Amino acid sequence: MSARRALLLVAACLGLLAVLRSAAMVHAGEGMPPGTTRELVLGVARPLDRITATLRLNQPDRLLTTAFGHPDPTGAKADSSELASAAALAEPGATGGQEQAPRRRENVVAAAPLRTPTATDPLRVLVTGDSLTESLGPTIANTEPATIHAETDTRFGTGLVRPDFFDWATHARLQITGRNPEAIVVIMGGNDGQGITQPDGTILPAGSDEWAAEYRRRAIVLMRIWSDGGNRRVFWLSLPPARSGTLNGYFARMNEATQAAAERVPGARFLDLRPTLSNAGQYTDYLTDSSGRSVLIRTRDGVHLTLDGARLAAAPVLQTLTQEWHLH
Repeated sequence: MSARRALLLVAACLGLLAVLRSAAMVHAGEGMPPGTTRELVLGVARPLDRITATLRLNQPDRLLTTAFGHPDPTGAKADSSELASAAALAEPGATGGQEQAPRRRENVVAAAPLRTPTATDPLRVLVTGDSLTESLGPTIANTEPATIHAETDTRFGTGLVRPDFFDWATHARLQITGRNPEAIVVIMGGNDGQGITQPDGTILPAGSDEWAAEYRRRAIVLMRIWSDGGNRRVFWLSLPPARSGTLNGYFARMNEATQAAAERVPGARFLDLRPTLSNAGQYTDYLTDSSGRSVLIRTRDGVHLTLDGARLAAAPVLQTLTQEWHLH
């Protein structure tokens, strides 16, 4: 095939995709921060979506979405998931997107006492989250002491922003009943740099104060499910700096939100990996490992960890588990 025909084919495919998935284009545009890019995307997407809806060209997308178990993206209850619904009740004293004063740890119900794991009855650890756990989870499992047994449950392309695509609240309950972990190590957010759609259809632009407040409430919901009133320990890991300045800004807000959430949940703790995976808080591709070697810690996308990066990240996680349970 000639280059010209290939280019025309790609353009035709993109045009067809835009027509069939115009509602997704509108959703993405409405979630963007104010600016020229948002205006351009919505300027194209909204008229296109009205046309496709009138001509019923969006029916294949709606049928496929329903067939795969996801809510209708054009329906009134597109985000009526357990996570979105429960988030509205996570902080009864909060109104709108206003921040609450941080609650002191001593005002939270104390977590349950910990048992003493052994090599024959090791600590049950679940490493879970989005694709950021893909290398971290197995690395923890491969370097853990005999008194720790770790499993990994990676859910690619998921996060807290789109529970209509994957509801972490529902999945967290399944993890607890199916795996019965004593400690849950969580890292996610790489896919969450987008607007949040509320159950009433309101769009919270990514990075806004209202968006951060909702993100905190959703993190509280998850931490409460996993911690079960302090009977389990939850360690929510920070997102390391991203190469992209825009994405890094979103990551900073997510870290603030999840750190604040952990302060409100018994048995939950925010574990900051940024000192370990950055150069004085700034993004870097290379760091020096424990043996003094300069190692590549980030992949090409400037977000995910290489195996060497996962080894660096696993060390403080295992150290925290060891200290918390007084392991040897």
